[in-house]
Order: sequence, then structure tokens, then C-alpha cells
Amino acid sequence: MKKISLFLVINAISLYIVSNLMDSMYIGSLKSLLILTIIFGILNSTIKPILKFFSFPITFLTLGLFSLVINGFVLKLAFMVVSNVYLYGFFSAIIASILLSIVNSVLYSILD
Repeated sequence: MKKISLFLVINAISLYIVSNLMDSMYIGSLKSLLILTIIFGILNSTIKPILKFFSFPITFLTLGLFSLVINGFVLKLAFMVVSNVYLYGFFSAIIASILLSIVNSVLYSILD
């Protein structure tokens, strides 16, 4: 239970930081941020492994760079599900997923 709550807190903080860094990403309220964090966590644990499994040959051929596209797709999908949050463009989703990974790793190293 402690790992799940730490995961939710770190992802919520990371999403908030990245939304402040990017003009193409908007989170309307704290409630929307919390719902987005939960939906993003659910999609990361269900949809993302399935996509990674089926796209393994493409990921192998691109030396892992296609994983960025998968991460961006999952992030864009989470933003499409939740209301009062916006992420404009698929390229912005890929950039946001890269920034989200960087901020997550920094926060995990500080808080874990």
C-alpha cells in the first residue's frame, strides 16, 4: 500500500510540474489531476504492457526508440479519458512523456 501511495503522489507531482513546463499541456483542477494520475497508472499497468508486447519487433528494430511513441500514446490516451485536462498534439505527448520520465526519476531518487 505504501508503494501505491508513493507512486500516486510522485506521478501527481510530476504531472503538475510537466504541465507547468509545457504550454501544450493543461490540467484544470486538483480533482482532475488526481483522476488523471489514477487513470494514467491504470493504463500504464494494463494497456502499456500489451502494446509493448505487440510492438516488440518495431521496438527492436528502432533500438528502443519506439518505446517513446508507446509512452506518448498512453499519456495521450489518459488525457483523452479525463475531462478538464488537455494535451495538444501527439508530438507534445511524446515530449511530455520524456519530461515525465525525467521528473519521475528525480523525484523517486529524492523521496525513495
